[in-house]
Amino acid sequence: MSVKYERLLEESFDYTRNALWGRWLRWLQLVVCIIVLPLMYGYFVRIMRGDAPAPELGGWGRLFIDGLKLLAVYLVYVGLMLVVAVALMGGAGIVANGLLTAGVALVSFVLLILIWLVAQMAAVRFAKAGSLREAFNIPAVLGHIRSIGWGSYIFSQIILQIVLMVFMTVLVFLVVIVTGLIGLVAGIIGILLFPFLMLAVSPVVYIFQYRYNTLVYESGTADSSSVTATP
Repeated sequence: MSVKYERLLEESFDYTRNALWGRWLRWLQLVVCIIVLPLMYGYFVRIMRGDAPAPELGGWGRLFIDGLKLLAVYLVYVGLMLVVAVALMGGAGIVANGLLTAGVALVSFVLLILIWLVAQMAAVRFAKAGSLREAFNIPAVLGHIRSIGWGSYIFSQIILQIVLMVFMTVLVFLVVIVTGLIGLVAGIIGILLFPFLMLAVSPVVYIFQYRYNTLVYESGTADSSSVTATP
């Protein structure tokens, strides 16, 4: 199935802008939710469920529980990644062979990337189905990725990482320029405040990322019209 990357980016940008621009109270609430991590992850669940325009914050109990479930999904997949890495590298360590160790390291890296790719779509599947079991329905998740196309899916994730990297690079560059212009003392204060700036812009990054992956997931459904423009 063909993935329209430009459309994914445009719709994700529109969705993020409409979610935050001019909605300063929601933005502030999301920054606070990052501190109470399950609340933020619960909001991610609502985004991945397909709510459009961006959902309001509320129903805090349900938000918290959904966030805990999503965290559990990620923890299981991260645990799997750690088990694979430790098992393979441990096995390579037993056999003191540089070439073999390098080969195992490469295989480990590839497997970790594959698990990470599966985890992204598994999270969306969980959110849409409302069932933790579906997050670990590996045959169904792999089947859905095949419906997107492994090449298209991997390329979509490369695009996402490039976009996020460019955004963060521009942000850091602007901070460096501004601190250089306003003087040493003010610049040092600005650098010290940089983590708070990162916290403030994190809702932009997260909403964009989760909406983007939701659209990627929906591009693999039989009904491609599920990937719709945000009003």
